[in-house]
Parts: sequence; C-alpha cells; structure tokens
Amino acid sequence: MGQPAVIHAHGGKHMSAYRNDFWGKGGAIRAACVASFVGLTTFGISDAHASSNHSATQVASAATPTVSEFLNASNAEYVISNTAPVGMKPFKVLGIPISYTNVLDGVSAKVWVTAENQVVIAYQGTAGGDNILVDPAILIPQLLDDLAAATLNNPPAYGDALGFAKVVVGLANAEGYATANVFVTGHSLGGIEAEYVASQTGLGGIGFESTGIPAKDITSQATNFVNTAEFGDPVANFTSDISGEQPFCPAYVPQGGTDPHYGLIIQFGAPADQTTLTQAMSLWGVSGNDDLTTLANWAGLFLAHHFPGVQAHDLGVTLSPYSILADGGGTMTAPVWNVASLTIPQFAAAASANGLLVNP
Repeated sequence: MGQPAVIHAHGGKHMSAYRNDFWGKGGAIRAACVASFVGLTTFGISDAHASSNHSATQVASAATPTVSEFLNASNAEYVISNTAPVGMKPFKVLGIPISYTNVLDGVSAKVWVTAENQVVIAYQGTAGGDNILVDPAILIPQLLDDLAAATLNNPPAYGDALGFAKVVVGLANAEGYATANVFVTGHSLGGIEAEYVASQTGLGGIGFESTGIPAKDITSQATNFVNTAEFGDPVANFTSDISGEQPFCPAYVPQGGTDPHYGLIIQFGAPADQTTLTQAMSLWGVSGNDDLTTLANWAGLFLAHHFPGVQAHDLGVTLSPYSILADGGGTMTAPVWNVASLTIPQFAAAASANGLLVNP
C-alpha cells in the first residue's frame, strides 16, 4: 500500500487516503469514494477524460476568472494564514474548506470560489513562500520536483496534483458547479502542476511562470489555458517553444520540441530582459568556468524576474493576501500592462494585439 496523504480542512478535520493506490488507475472511481465520505457521490471527470485522451482543442469560454483572481489565488499559496484571495472564499463541503498537502511529494493546494461562482484550484510553488517558516520539510520534495521537470521527467507530484483535481471536480459537481466552471492555477512549480493537470483534463486556467512539460504529455492543445512568461525569467523560459534560454534549456522548436508548453503563452515585461537572458545563457557548455558563470547569471535573473510580486507589478495586479518572502523581491521596472480585470479570452486577445501571444 502507498504512503499516506491527506485531504484536509483548515479546522483540523481530515480524510486520509493512500497516495499510490488511491490516485492510480481508476482514480475517478476512487475519487467518488472520497466524495461519499462527506456524503457526496457525483463525479465529473471520467478516467478517460482525465488521462490526456481528450482530442478536441479546448477553447476558452468568456466566463472565466480574471488575471487578478488567478494570480491572487496562486499567491495565497505563499501565505501562512488561510486568508482568502481578495473577492474569493474557500470552497467548502459540508462547511469544511477543502485543501490538500502531501509532504512526501511536495504537492500542496487550496481551493477557492470567485464571486462569479467559479472554482479555482491553486497549487503551491517551490518553498511555499512564507510557509517555509512553518513547514520547511516540504522544500526537499519540491526541489526534487523541480529537478525532475528540468530533466524532462514527470515527478510523482504531477499525478498527485491531477488526482486532487479529479476529487475537487467531483465535489464541485456534487455542489452544483459545472466542470466548465472549475479552473487550475499556480505560480512556478504550482504553475507547472496546473499546466500538467490542464493537459490531462482540459480544465482551463493560468500557469504563472511555468516551464514546458514533456511533449509526450500533450496529445492536444488548448486556448483555455495560458502560461505567462516574463521576459528574462529563466524558469518560464525553460522550454522548447520559446527562443531565449538555449542552449541551457531544450532546443528551440516553434510550437513544439521536447519540452513545450501546454496552452497559450503570453510574454510580457521588458523585452530587453529577454536579450539579457539570451546573452547570459549563451556560454553554457563552452567550459567549466563558463558553466559556473551561466549558473550564477541564471540565479541573478531568477531573483530579478521570477517572483509573483514582479508579475503583479507588470500585469497591474494588486496582491491580496501578500507574502513577505515571495512578493517583495525582484526588479519592478518594466512597463505596467493593465490586464488585471481581463478574463482568459480577453487576456489572450490583448496579448495578440500587442504582439505578446505565442500560439501552441
């Protein structure tokens, strides 16, 4: 039997499951069993749909959460308190807020409901922002998740994040929410997990500063899921479908390669920062000393461009709640692009009009 994981409520109540057995083949059926533990039995995503066999291109509907709602839900994963993102409330079943943490593989997520009655699953990024002060142990598996992603492998966290999404969709359906009104989001590692879940289920959402995922995981493309890629951010640009970080990352292939993004890509920030990234990564593989210089450059660019406070500044979003460790760092000198109130289709349209959209 697998290792114990917990789907829990903020008040201390919890439902235990076993990760390997529970999230494995037939996961939709077992997800329905978890729903029955709290008196609910309806489940909305079948195993066939959730196993990446959806063949039709997923198209964004007009009714999606806004850029601000997605980024604030993602950022709430970096805050110690259970403070809801501005304008949102916890998704509850029988009065219990539903969230998930597995310290063995690094997955942590909370679920929110917007004022428009849309359900948003938000996955935590590496180190968890302020949460590292109270839960430092989760950092190790999250770093291993990052390493797996960088080497084009799927860490256990991907399947675990997918399993939790299945559970949430089932619970949401039972609470009267349509599957089309369930979305995924996250920043950094959380954005990658959201991207992977979207690629396997067709759920819409936004992955903030997410890398690509292995090409084998993508059997169709989508316009209802967006990846943001800040110019100069070495995480978001670690992919095969954006030119900029090679040869440190996989070879560039327009709309493809070994590690492409699932969904649309929207670039923003200061274009000069992308030039800086390209120049900083160009020495990789030349010599040992050059590799050390490249890694030092990578770290500097990461600190300057990757944190959610930088994306909030550049996208015109006011972060609430606010993370002390995650939101105050970075270079906030790029022009502000006021897209905070836009839905996914509007965000994509604005990006296209400004020459910032990379189609899948």
